[in-house]
Amino acid sequence: MNQVRTVLVIQVIHSFVSGVLAIALPLMMKERNIDIVVMGLVFAALPLIMQFGRMVFATFSDFWGRKPFFVSNGILGVFSALIYYFAHAPAEFLLGKVVEGVKQGSLWAVNRPFLLEKSGGHWRILVYLRAVLYVSFAVGSLLAGFFVIWFLYDGTMMLCAVLGVFIFALSLLLVGEKRKRFSMKEALHFLDFRKKKRLFKIFLILFFVLGLSYGFRGGFVIPLFLDNYGFTTGTIGLVIGVQTLLAGVFSYLFSRSSKMRLLILLSGILYFATFSVLGLLGSVLASILVIAYGLVEGMTSIGQEGILSRITDKSSYGTDIGLLMTGLHLGETFSLALSGLLISMWGFVVPFVLTALTYGVFSVASYIILRE
Repeated sequence: MNQVRTVLVIQVIHSFVSGVLAIALPLMMKERNIDIVVMGLVFAALPLIMQFGRMVFATFSDFWGRKPFFVSNGILGVFSALIYYFAHAPAEFLLGKVVEGVKQGSLWAVNRPFLLEKSGGHWRILVYLRAVLYVSFAVGSLLAGFFVIWFLYDGTMMLCAVLGVFIFALSLLLVGEKRKRFSMKEALHFLDFRKKKRLFKIFLILFFVLGLSYGFRGGFVIPLFLDNYGFTTGTIGLVIGVQTLLAGVFSYLFSRSSKMRLLILLSGILYFATFSVLGLLGSVLASILVIAYGLVEGMTSIGQEGILSRITDKSSYGTDIGLLMTGLHLGETFSLALSGLLISMWGFVVPFVLTALTYGVFSVASYIILRE
């Protein structure tokens, strides 16, 4: 199995597990009487921890190579699933999110840089990565409800732990690359925000806005939104699974387009239209709109991956991508923590309107700036 294919298979398993957890974990926490405000704070820990780990791992991987961090992703995947297996109190779920965040950071610190290096820096490999992510996440979401029915929540978490073992084994097949010795001076140079180009600095701010948008509709929000309408675990998994599958299909189809700026603007318009009305609809129309959002998500992914490939430096892919995504995950952490409080006070309409407005800002600003 060649190196690119091995990494894509690792991504398939990783995203499959993420799809299962996206459905099973918030419903499991609700069943174990975790308050929605506390749930928001627990979920908010993941992007912050992920980004911190990602920055550390990305910096070291530019010197030491990518393989050690693929291996650690598999090990941490086993531990995080086992923690969720035993968790009943908020602090225990928080510990699971911390470990899961480090696990996510170890993979996302190296998967994009690895694929860019193996493909000569061409951005379309990132689209294939995103398509693989969507499809495998969708399958995990689709099957999550059945896993909960067949194995209960405990058995589902144990299944995720077993899949972490497979990721670990596949990671050992990767060829370790000889890199230069770690240099603190050079690492600080890569991380020095002042030395980045103006375009990079602007998009670091815009990705913070994008993160705000994602947090207001991310994590636990959509599963609990559907649960609030009385949908079963299996139906919630089906709705989100089909949505994500559509996102994967349309991300691949839109990758053939060379009009990245137009896709960014059009996706912003459709995103705004979707979430500005989602919280006001009845259960049937709301579920249809959640599924249809998959088309919009497919469009948004193309623009974002195109931006990443355009403004990062090939000499420090890992560090540059990590720096750029810092803004996104700080924004996501803030809005995720706030979402539980907003939902408890005013329902789902307010966070959905906020996600629509903030994504609109990101989309329009990106469209204008990329024309320069």
